[in-house]
Amino acid sequence: MVSKKVKLLYLISISVFLTYLLLLLYHYSEIAQTVASHVDITGKVDGYSSKKSLLISSGVNLLILVFIGLLIKNPKSANYPVEITDGNRESMYKKMQLFLCLIAIITTSVFSYMVFKAIGLEKNFIYLILYLIIAPLIAILYFGRDKKVQS
Repeated sequence: MVSKKVKLLYLISISVFLTYLLLLLYHYSEIAQTVASHVDITGKVDGYSSKKSLLISSGVNLLILVFIGLLIKNPKSANYPVEITDGNRESMYKKMQLFLCLIAIITTSVFSYMVFKAIGLEKNFIYLILYLIIAPLIAILYFGRDKKVQS
């Protein structure tokens, strides 16, 4: 069973993916034929490729999201650093699902930076990052509240 918190966190990565994919498709004709394909840690571009690589990388990102989504739905298929027992199964599955959601959000935001840079919106990328920080916090605070037991 997948909790509402996990579903919401996974939906954040899907929404980031759809946002940057729609931006890419909308601005595709305006993008130069050669785009930055690799940026080093200082922000200097050190690799270039065709703008079609943006579509290919979006497809790769989609495959990663689908794979992560399948693992979230089926956490018993994931690889764990500890032995899964009847005593820890529930806890480990929940932790793995949250971890996978975090990986999905980070992966999608990294892929999205290439599109933001190609479109010329890398200065607006900070808004996406703020969204990625604030939205999960709000979700965790909302879903992490203690439910009042009604008698």
